[in-house]
Amino acid sequence: MKEEVRQKIMERFSIPERTMQLLLENAEIVPFVPKDIIVHEGEINTNMYILSEGIWRAYTFKDGMEDTFWFAVESEIALPVWGYTSGSPSLYTIEAVTEGEAFCLPKHKLEVLFQSSAELANIGRRILENFMLEVETSWLSSYKRTAIERYATLLDKQPEIIQSVPLKYIASYLGITAQSLSRIRAKLANSASFIV
Repeated sequence: MKEEVRQKIMERFSIPERTMQLLLENAEIVPFVPKDIIVHEGEINTNMYILSEGIWRAYTFKDGMEDTFWFAVESEIALPVWGYTSGSPSLYTIEAVTEGEAFCLPKHKLEVLFQSSAELANIGRRILENFMLEVETSWLSSYKRTAIERYATLLDKQPEIIQSVPLKYIASYLGITAQSLSRIRAKLANSASFIV
């Protein structure tokens, strides 16, 4: 794991160095390439993943079309919530969009770690809370903001998604067509050049 990614994770979740090392020692490195399915919809998957490199997306089908509703980038946590919390089948698919790698922590190993110390249990709670907050914020954003506002937020906060993810997935995430996304991109590019 790259040192800057490691530091970012430790800062985000207030994880001490020794604890981060313990988590990584108990994880399996999972390499992936574009289109690899990490979690299938309908599959029970209880793993937690730490992305050390690359981008994933989560999608489900709506009216027979893939509907992307979430992206994860390096230093973020990903987990199929239903499988992890209740052992139920996932309601969505998690797919690799780019090449990269993740650290996979099976739930049974995490439970042993969490039972070994209050510090680790609190870190586990913070990780789960942070993941749920990020997903819920993403869902609410899709209802409260316009497509151009959501695109501008992606551009500002996660430019690697704009640079690396196919436009059809970004358009799906924004709830618009690829043609509408092209118009938004042109509008923002023209307004940026006008301001300069």
